[in-house]
Amino acid sequence: MKKRDTSKKRDSIVDAALKAFEEQGYEKASMDYVAEVANASKRTVYNHFPSKESLFEEVFDRFLQEVFTLKQIKYDPEKTVEEQLDEFAESKMVLANKPERLGLMRMAFAAFVSHPELAQRAYAKAESQEDSLAAWLKSASNDGRLEVKEPDLAAEIFWSLFAGTFFWPPILQGPVEPKTARKLKKEFIETFLARFRSV
Repeated sequence: MKKRDTSKKRDSIVDAALKAFEEQGYEKASMDYVAEVANASKRTVYNHFPSKESLFEEVFDRFLQEVFTLKQIKYDPEKTVEEQLDEFAESKMVLANKPERLGLMRMAFAAFVSHPELAQRAYAKAESQEDSLAAWLKSASNDGRLEVKEPDLAAEIFWSLFAGTFFWPPILQGPVEPKTARKLKKEFIETFLARFRSV
């Protein structure tokens, strides 16, 4: 007998959970409501996810994977360093560029405050992801276009420039105005290159 593919049903449950969490918050969202939105039985939901906690973690993992995929940028000697750093910047500006993700992040951080164990696991997963910017910086330095002695430190500096404007403020205040976002992105990249460009 051919094994039934349940991946689509699983995805629909995660989509429904995202909707439920954004609408009702972590505490109030129920597995019953998730099942209703997913057009699935409660038993089916529990077959895929044994608890609301595990479902929440799957929703947040999907967001982390989305951001991680955006950051997978290989060094290209045919492009300017400005162009390539712009791509990395865009990956950090996902909350500014995708306002629909703000609801998820606000809900997630509210859940993290009430449930520190969720925050600890989410942070550990985020930290375990390889920082492709550090590898990119090393390649650009080896190519003589940048002078970066500590790629990991330089990558942290770059991400910090953008997080201070394009991550925390949007969560608290809403998206950055597009014109302002473009101007600040350009300034941050120029500031970073003023420190690390080869002379």
